[in-house]
Amino acid sequence: MRWPWVVVPPLYVLAAGALAHALPLGRFFVFGVLVLAGLGVGHLLTDPRRRADPPARPGWSFPPPARPASARIGYAFAAAAIVVIDITLLTTDPLSIGIAVVVAALPLAVGVQLLARLVRGTPALRLNPAGIEVRGTPYPWERIAAVELNGDPANPRLDVLLIGRRQPVALRPLGVDANLLFLLDLLGYYHANPAARPLIGDPSEAERTHALLLRARLAAGLRGGPRPIVTALGAAGAPS
Repeated sequence: MRWPWVVVPPLYVLAAGALAHALPLGRFFVFGVLVLAGLGVGHLLTDPRRRADPPARPGWSFPPPARPASARIGYAFAAAAIVVIDITLLTTDPLSIGIAVVVAALPLAVGVQLLARLVRGTPALRLNPAGIEVRGTPYPWERIAAVELNGDPANPRLDVLLIGRRQPVALRPLGVDANLLFLLDLLGYYHANPAARPLIGDPSEAERTHALLLRARLAAGLRGGPRPIVTALGAAGAPS
């Protein structure tokens, strides 16, 4: 279900633009209504808050959610098409159209970057003995000052505060296929326990840590832990 969401949004916008150009009157209004309706439906179908939390994974490598990640690429390409179509509905001046093409290059570049990550299979978050990688950028454990869960229930985010960086590195449900509460516990555990880091990536270490964190959360009366861990042989039950 990944690739249709890459191509459908821009194709839909181009079709809406062609229809608007074929109309004698109300072109801009019709195009706007079609775009808002179509992309609104797409957002409802790809909203990650409408899916169940995924199981945890050994090795602690977490991909972006497939459907929302693909839709972000499609929306970026669609945004580039909207800019160009909007200006062609308003004027035929070559200079204005040229400026619109330049402006459209920004969302187009974002779409190309996201598409490259999708093709390469770049995880949203990966833990390793040396540190973490967020969307392909490495950060050593020594640079991590704190990990916080911020935002509100409708729009939560996981902030990784780094030494020497003013803004935190943020992960949101739209960007990572994992439960943010569990990632908070997981990063906090390895940040506070350097002796456990060399074993990151070993399936038995993943099961041990998963069980430890899940028991601690249940003992505290908290919810939001992951479903049973996924092993190399498939989904296994939660360790006892």
